[in-house]
Amino acid sequence: MLARWNKLEEILIGSLLAVMVFITCLQVVLRYLFNTGIVWGLEATSYAFLWMVLLGLSYGVRTNSHIAVDLILSWLPSRFKRVVLLISVSLALMYTITMLLGTYTYIERLYLLEIHAQNIALPKWLLSSCLPLGFLLLSLRLLELAKQIYSGEKDSIGVGKEPVTLRESEE
Repeated sequence: MLARWNKLEEILIGSLLAVMVFITCLQVVLRYLFNTGIVWGLEATSYAFLWMVLLGLSYGVRTNSHIAVDLILSWLPSRFKRVVLLISVSLALMYTITMLLGTYTYIERLYLLEIHAQNIALPKWLLSSCLPLGFLLLSLRLLELAKQIYSGEKDSIGVGKEPVTLRESEE
């Protein structure tokens, strides 16, 4: 089940990027060759970008590809390092849950007020539903990360301690 979701997450992110590139290229061709354009093009790419970023947040946690500054962390003994990492993940989780609740309220109000997108014939709550969904997925990924840190499977929360190599000319 989780492996299927991981694959779906990657496919969605890639597809959204492809849609954004396609619409943007189409807009450029229409504008400069035919002096016209798609009315809904900018709004569609904006929503696709929003969905891509919010899905990408949880993907980044899963693949350990967020940037991490771990200078002080690398000096700590492993026992303290684990505690600091769990505190960091807990703070991120608190922020994410706050955003989840706030975005849920926002979507609920959009739904109750029946607000529609400006140039797309869809309700705005549907197009913006990636907000609570993205923060929910991020919360789940952070819980998964906390479990991995606690069990000792992971010892970082992002990309850090990259090996530095000198080019041959600098050696």
